[in-house]
Amino acid sequence: MLVIYFIFGSVIGSFLCLVAERIPIGESILFPASHCSFCQTKLKVFELIPVISIIFLCFRCRYCRHKLPFVYFCSEIICGLLCSFIAFKSSYPLYSLCFLFTAVILSLTDIFYLIVEPKIFFPLAVLLCTWHFYVAWPFYLFTSGIFFFALHGLNFLFPDSVGGGDIILLTLWGALLGSESLIFLLFCASSSGLLFMLFYRYVLKKKIKHLPFVPFLSIGLFFVFLCK
Repeated sequence: MLVIYFIFGSVIGSFLCLVAERIPIGESILFPASHCSFCQTKLKVFELIPVISIIFLCFRCRYCRHKLPFVYFCSEIICGLLCSFIAFKSSYPLYSLCFLFTAVILSLTDIFYLIVEPKIFFPLAVLLCTWHFYVAWPFYLFTSGIFFFALHGLNFLFPDSVGGGDIILLTLWGALLGSESLIFLLFCASSSGLLFMLFYRYVLKKKIKHLPFVPFLSIGLFFVFLCK
């Protein structure tokens, strides 16, 4: 069963990449069919198999030989693992997967375009809140409000220290998770972000101009679910 869950999750991960890449620039997720982003060649069916295809192609387009973004592979692997993990860990697997896949797709838009795409965020936020209400879990509106004003206050003291998209995302997660979980999430996100920056700077010897922070918030969210 783990293999089936992994395959299902990796397929979703591949689809989330497509949505995150197309929606922010106003493209349809149905047309045109999947194609190479560089040479625009339509991909064959065997080139669309999650995880396996990109490894078989050595992370390069079969037609133009352009290097394919590693994030595609990561998204498929991560979603496959999340699906396998949540299927056995959570009492409400569909809700938990919806929550975590929302984090994944917003992480992808942040990586691709450095934004939390509103056309993706708000419909998924409504879905999560509706589902949260349906399973009769509490909303932590006080926590949500405190974090909203605190983060805006931080931006007032240190301009652009927190992205606007990060603020609305943490405001939503604060309402759904509560203060303890959100503080733990921020600790994990900050720690993983710092470790990544140190690795990038001192091991890879490269500089980061803009660091997408939603992926690290998503890492923190995963640890929150892991510890529940």
